[in-house]
Amino acid sequence: MGLRERKKATTRRALQRAAVRLAVEHGSEHVTVDDIAAAADVSKRTFFNYFSSKEEAIVGDGPPRPDDEARAIFVARGPTGDLLDDLKIFLISPLAGSDAEDLGQRLADVHERKRLVQHEPHLAPRVMAAFADMERYVGESVAERLGEDSDDIRPQIVASLGITAMRFSMRRLHTHAASEGSAGARDDVSELRGLFDQAFDALRRTFRPAA
Repeated sequence: MGLRERKKATTRRALQRAAVRLAVEHGSEHVTVDDIAAAADVSKRTFFNYFSSKEEAIVGDGPPRPDDEARAIFVARGPTGDLLDDLKIFLISPLAGSDAEDLGQRLADVHERKRLVQHEPHLAPRVMAAFADMERYVGESVAERLGEDSDDIRPQIVASLGITAMRFSMRRLHTHAASEGSAGARDDVSELRGLFDQAFDALRRTFRPAA
């Protein structure tokens, strides 16, 4: 991304982090747009340049999404030519070549939202919708790669497996961090990559044709 796009992305994430932190601390019903804007050190007008409501900021964008370049490589049957390996690389691509501290914070944000939903279940449909949107994006990418319609069964099943592996890996990381403590953002990102590898290796072993 260019400098302008990076600044906009940074502001958007700052607003989301402020929103979820305040909601966890005070309850979402006690948090206002003014509170979120002040915590992120921006104006109320700036807030509405990014979000239509406080609920949208609290729920956030869902899991990190692969960018257009990663999608183009995947759709073109890259980088390895193996669908399962390429799906793993596609889904993990937002963690590649980025700042570990920022990615670690984004993972922490996902866990904070999970914690918030446990206390405020009325937010659950919005959070699930963010994951569903990601699954649709992945399904459309798989369909284009396979030359099939996005409504066909195979692209949807492949996308569902990929998203399930992602959620499993993130949940496993969160459980480990909760029981043993986080070793730091860089180590968390490294561990998540390792968990992704394990999850996809398990899928491959499960569906490997019998000799």
